[in-house]
Parts: sequence; structure tokens; C-alpha cells
Amino acid sequence: MYTFVYLSADQLLSRMQLNTDTATGTETISAPMTDKKEVVTVTRRLLVQIKGSMDHFNRTGIEAATWSPISGKTGEIFGVNEVFETTPDVGMAAAALQSAHIHKITVLEQKNDFPVHLGVNISCITPEETTRTGHRYAMTSLASSHTQFPLVIFEAGEQTEGIEWRQKYPQFNANNLDKHGVLEVSGAQFIFCSQNHPVIELLRQNKEMLNADIDTQPLIDGEWYKITRQVFSTCCNTLKTKVLSKVSTRDLNNFSLQITRVGRDDWTNNIQQNDEIMSLVSSNVMAAGEQAITDEVSGILKRNYTYSTRLEIQYDMHV
Repeated sequence: MYTFVYLSADQLLSRMQLNTDTATGTETISAPMTDKKEVVTVTRRLLVQIKGSMDHFNRTGIEAATWSPISGKTGEIFGVNEVFETTPDVGMAAAALQSAHIHKITVLEQKNDFPVHLGVNISCITPEETTRTGHRYAMTSLASSHTQFPLVIFEAGEQTEGIEWRQKYPQFNANNLDKHGVLEVSGAQFIFCSQNHPVIELLRQNKEMLNADIDTQPLIDGEWYKITRQVFSTCCNTLKTKVLSKVSTRDLNNFSLQITRVGRDDWTNNIQQNDEIMSLVSSNVMAAGEQAITDEVSGILKRNYTYSTRLEIQYDMHV
């Protein structure tokens, strides 16, 4: 049995007001939530390319140096279309990717044409490489370099709670916990919660502390419990902080890769004599004077460069 963390009595007991009214014959709720899904392991290789000038990135903003799937193509890129018998619509593809469990991300190859070191961040993993300035990255790429040795930059290692959660509630994550399996009643102080929702199990596991047994409450249409919003909200917050924080699921719908200059929050502001860009200025230009140096640096900053990497991502999704 899945063991949930216990709620504080002060936190929830005062809010525990389960509905004691019996459902009337006229009260009709929509069909039960059915989420018997199959776990599919997918391995995809992505070619990521970001091209532009440092001057453009600095003027346009940090998002300019970002790669992400073209709108509407995420399902194709991450292999969703291949695991369904028929081509899924955008909504089905998004739902399948919303709670992906990433096993491993490997950098197969990395090429940096920029004359500066780059910090690379990937939206779905925690940055673990740190510089002396405290900036953190998923990985770094040295200036004007080409690396062809595979490097694992992320490998999942979950605690028991995370593994059990994914086995029992694969369709739930921190983003949809308060929406999936929930029927809203506009303006009311209660919601209808599916009997298969994790909140119901949390209430069940804490019935002695709460002095209230969810299983004695009316089950409307054989599927829905009526619960006050306060109780539901408190339970969701507890699950997010105590359990879901240990679950390594990621929303691949928002996948992106971003490059920045290592150790900086900008690309070109306040270029000093010891900046690595200055090392690109030849001695002849340095001897020609300040204007020649300025023109040379300006040319370097406005020149287009390309960062490329090949990634291999292995993950599970529920379809």
C-alpha cells in the first residue's frame, strides 16, 4: 500500500468538513474517470541548433538564444504519434507528455562556434554544473570547441515515494493535481473529487487522525466524493510539497534549451580589457588605437555564430 505523509492536525482537522448529505436521485455527475494507461519507454535523439550574434542576443533578450519545438510539433518530436494506433490530436499529445518520467539525457555531440564559453540549460532538468560566480548550468561548452564524446548530464535516481507515486498515479503531477479528476462547481465552497484521486487516498490514510472516514461518505454516481475546497486545497498542497517534490516527472511540452555566456547575465555589456572577447583582437588592431579596437570588437559581437548539440533522451510516458 502506498504510504502518504501524515497531515498536521492543526493544518487539516479544523478544515475537515466532508459532506454528510446523501446524494439525491436527481443529482447527476459526468462519467467516471478512467485512467488505465500503459507505460511506454521512448528514446529520441534531438538535433538542437541556435544561431545568431551576441549583439542580437543581448539586444533581444535572453529568450532569443533558446531552442524549443515548433508549435504543434512537440508530439512528433518526442515520439507521441508513434505509440498511438491513430495520430493523436494536440490535446492527446500534450496530455501524454505532461507527466513524462525522464530516465536519462545524454549529450552525444556538442559544437560551439562562439568565441566564448557557453552555459547550457535544459528546462526539464536541474542544473548541476556551477561556476565561481554561482551561475548554474546543465552543462557548459568551451569556446570554439567540438566534442564528440558522449556525456550523461542527467540520470534519474528516485526515492521510494516517487517510484510508488508513478506506479499508482501516473496521470497526476504537480501541474494538474488540482484539476485532473476534479469537477468544479462555480461559486460553490465544494468540489467533486474522483474516488481515484490521490487526495482521497490521503484522507483515507489519515482517517483516525481526522476522526472522519471518507469511505463512509456518499459516493455520487459510483465515482465522486463531495469535498470542501479548503480540505481539497490543503491536501493538494501537502502532496505537492511532501510527495510530488520527490517524483522525477517532467512536462516535455515545455522542453527548451538555452545558451548564455558562462558566468554572466548578459552577452555584451561592459566589455573590459580582461574579457575573453578582447583576446580575439589582434596585436595590430590593438596598436592602431581605441577606435580600431572598438570597430573590431563590434564586428565580433555582430558576427553570426552557431551552437549545435545532439541529445539522446530516454523517458517513459503513459498512453
